[in-house]
This record gives sequence, structure tokens and C-alpha cells, in this order.
Amino acid sequence: MISLQAATKFTISILLAFAISGCQAGNESMGLDVVGYNHTDRDIGSYSVNGQGGSYIGKHSEGGDVCCVSIPRTYLSGASVVVRWGGEEIGRTKEKKVRMAPYTPADGGHLAVHFFPDGDIAVFVTMYYPENSNYPLKGEKSKF
Repeated sequence: MISLQAATKFTISILLAFAISGCQAGNESMGLDVVGYNHTDRDIGSYSVNGQGGSYIGKHSEGGDVCCVSIPRTYLSGASVVVRWGGEEIGRTKEKKVRMAPYTPADGGHLAVHFFPDGDIAVFVTMYYPENSNYPLKGEKSKF
């Protein structure tokens, strides 16, 4: 006879395994953590990429990390994601379809989402962070 405590631990283990597997998609796609970068003068209360939620990103800062979003393992010409964001300072939720920069599976690390003051959003796959010289976004636009 299995105790209630053992059955509960087993159930939690199974659910955790399913949750973790969402970040390790099969050969057709890859799961990536998402990191947000806010270059604007307004806080972003929350954001999401293809429905996968991110958290708060203060003005001129990075954060809002979330696991995970699934994208095709191989870049498809014109590939895009849907980014939603909002907050009290913004006043309402906004949504924008954003074309992704080309990538390869070797670039995989995380999906970077940059929010700019002019309303533009850049989304790309990278294993680097902004302080690394190999980071795809360069120049003045990369500054917080």
C-alpha cells in the first residue's frame, strides 16, 4: 500500500518533470529562457512572448526573465513572435508582431527582447549578454 505522502511526492515529481520538459523541446523546436531589456523612460509592468509571461522590467534596466518560449530550431525566413507588454506607466497593454533576427541552433542561450523609446522592439536568439563584445546589439541603441 502506498502512503498518501509517497503518492503526493510521486505526483509532484511527475508534474515537475513535465514543467521542466517545456524548456527542452524536441528536434523540431528549441526552448529558450526569455530576458527583457527596457531602454525606455517608463517601467514595464509585465510582458510576454508568444503568450509566455515575463515579469517587471524597470526603466533603463534588464530583467523580466521567464522560462520558456519555444521557437523553431532552424530559423525560418521572416520568423516572428508576438510581444505583449503593459504597465501602470504605459497605461494599457500593447501588442506587436516582431520579426526575429536570423539565428542558428548554436546561438541558443536565451531570447533577448529589447524595448526602445521609439516603440521599436528587437528580438533575437543569443548566448551572450549585453556586456559581452559578441552581443548582437551594438552601439548607442544597446545602451540603457
